[in-house]
Amino acid sequence: MKKRKPPVGPAGGQARGPAGRERPISVDEAREKAIDILSEAFAQDLVTIEEFERRVTLAQEARTMPEIGTAIEGLRVGAPGSPAGRGDELATLPRIAADMPAGRIRPADRAVAIFGETNRSGAWIPARRNTLVAVMGSMELDLREALLGPGQTAFTVTAVMGSVEVIVPPGLHIECSGSAILGSFEHKEMRSLPASGDMPIVRIDGFSVLSSVEIEYRYPGESRREARRRRRREKRERRRLRRGDRGRLGPGR
Repeated sequence: MKKRKPPVGPAGGQARGPAGRERPISVDEAREKAIDILSEAFAQDLVTIEEFERRVTLAQEARTMPEIGTAIEGLRVGAPGSPAGRGDELATLPRIAADMPAGRIRPADRAVAIFGETNRSGAWIPARRNTLVAVMGSMELDLREALLGPGQTAFTVTAVMGSVEVIVPPGLHIECSGSAILGSFEHKEMRSLPASGDMPIVRIDGFSVLSSVEIEYRYPGESRREARRRRRREKRERRRLRRGDRGRLGPGR
C-alpha cells in the first residue's frame, strides 16, 4: 500500500495534519511576521522611523528566508511592558563607554554665563564635578562628543532669569533631580542603559528661578528642530501602529 502524501497548503507549505503538527511557514507568511515584529519594535521605541522604514522595505522586497532575516536582524521584541521586551529594548541602545581614564579627569570646573552666553561642545572633557551658573544669560553644554571619565560626572545648575540646555547622546545614563520656582527644570527622557561597572553616569541637579533648564537627547549632528520633527514623526507613527493600521506597509498586509 502506498503512503499517502500530506495535503499541501498555499505557497507549497504543508497544511496542519491530523496530529496537529505545524506546517512549514511560507515566505509570504514570514514576511508578514517580520513586518509585525518591525511594527512592534517601532511601537516600543527600539528603532527610529528612518530605520523602521528601511527595514520594512527590505522585508517587502525579500524573496528568500535569509533576506527576510536580514530585515529583522538584531531585533527581539517582547510584549509591551513585559520584562523581556524591556530587556531587549535596552540591548538595542549603544553602550556608552568611558573615553578617558580617571586620572585625566579634573576634580572640579565651573561655567558661568552672566548677561552673556557660554557654549561647550565637541571633544571637551568635563570635570568630575561641574558648577553651572546662568544669570540673565544662556548656556549650552553638548555632551554628544564629550570625553567622559568612568563613573559619575556631576553637574550642579543654578539658573536665575536665564537658560541652560544640556544635550546628551542616546544610551548615556542620566540621573536628574532639579527644582524650579516660576520656571522649568525639564528632562526629556529616553530609554537608557542601567548603570554598571565603570560605565559613565551623568547626574544633573540644581534649581531654576524664572529660568529654563532642559536636558534633551539628540543623535549626533541632529539640530533642535530636527529632533523635534523626529519625535513628532515617531509619535504619529506609534499612534498609527497602536490603532492597528497597516495599510501602507504594502504586500502581505
